[in-house]
Amino acid sequence: MYSRLVAVAAAVLAFGCASSRSSAPGTALANASAAVPAPPRDPSALRYAPTAVRYLIEQSNHTVQEVMGQSIPADQNTRQVLSVAVTSAGNDLALALTIDSLEVSGTAGNDAGPLGAARGQTFRVVLAPSGLVSSVTPPDTSNAAFRQIAAGLREFLPRLPAAPITAGQTWIDTVSRTNSGELTVTVNSVREHRVVGWEDRDGTRSLHITTTSNYTLRGSGQAQGQSMELSGGGQTVRDMFVSRTGVFLGGVDSDSSLVNANVVSMGMVVPVRQNSRSTITRLP
Repeated sequence: MYSRLVAVAAAVLAFGCASSRSSAPGTALANASAAVPAPPRDPSALRYAPTAVRYLIEQSNHTVQEVMGQSIPADQNTRQVLSVAVTSAGNDLALALTIDSLEVSGTAGNDAGPLGAARGQTFRVVLAPSGLVSSVTPPDTSNAAFRQIAAGLREFLPRLPAAPITAGQTWIDTVSRTNSGELTVTVNSVREHRVVGWEDRDGTRSLHITTTSNYTLRGSGQAQGQSMELSGGGQTVRDMFVSRTGVFLGGVDSDSSLVNANVVSMGMVVPVRQNSRSTITRLP
């Protein structure tokens, strides 16, 4: 919370003296107290509100595979612009998220691959004003790449704390997700959310929320014609900001993981280490 500032002018009183022969009327000059309007208090409750906004999302990934005693590094950078329209849907909110542009670069290649088909596509999300997602619908449910994007959009908006909001407030939830594509992968996460407090971000009063997620994953399927099993886990740390009027302002998240890929037909286990960092910036 920030303190209220109130400035009050002092009253000035002047009076005359009475003469021995006659008395002059007293004169008084008083300035009424003048108060400078105090800034509004930080709200004790926060919920997402209807809006229309665009975001720039920049992500860098560094991956190292250990194959037969050799370390094989690869880097990939993605840059995309996302338009988001938030409207009321009864007691919930409906989000229409359109991928306006998508660029890929790095040593891992400049081809967006199957994800490139998402350019110009709109994904739809239904969520509570607290940020709890009830459904995500890709434009084509048969497209594995679209389903992958839809799974990530579940975590796009940070969860908001229950009222009353206080700095240091924490809560924990668990999430289990299964994503299907060439490989079917189940991720189990334990997430701790913490309210850092109210801050000024880019000239806007906003709530700073940090989330630390520890997760494990297991999966199996066919990749490039090879039967494969995955096991491992990692940690994600997110620092996100939401304005006092319920608009997501962006933030930063970083992720580190170690996944063992067991190529069953070859009897070979390939450790894969990955570090990634994403920055979400609200565009004017």
